[in-house]
Amino acid sequence: MNDGEINPKYEVVPEADTFGIFGREETTGETVVIKQLSKERKTADYLAKILNKNKVSVHHAKDVLRDFLIEPVLK
Repeated sequence: MNDGEINPKYEVVPEADTFGIFGREETTGETVVIKQLSKERKTADYLAKILNKNKVSVHHAKDVLRDFLIEPVLK
C-alpha cells in the first residue's frame, strides 16, 4: 500500500429493526458506526457499496451519506 493511501472497509450491521453500517480504516484501526440507516437491508447494502467503491474515509462517511441522501431532495 502506498504511503498516505487509506483502506476503509464498510459492512452492514443488523440492529433491532433496522440496518446500520460499520466502517473500519484498516491502516489505523479507526472506526465509524452509522446507526438506524434503513429498515431495508438492500438499501444499507447499496450505501455500504458506495462507501467501499469510493474509498470514503471513516471521518467523512456520515457526511457523504447525508449529502448523497439529501441532495436529490434539494434539486
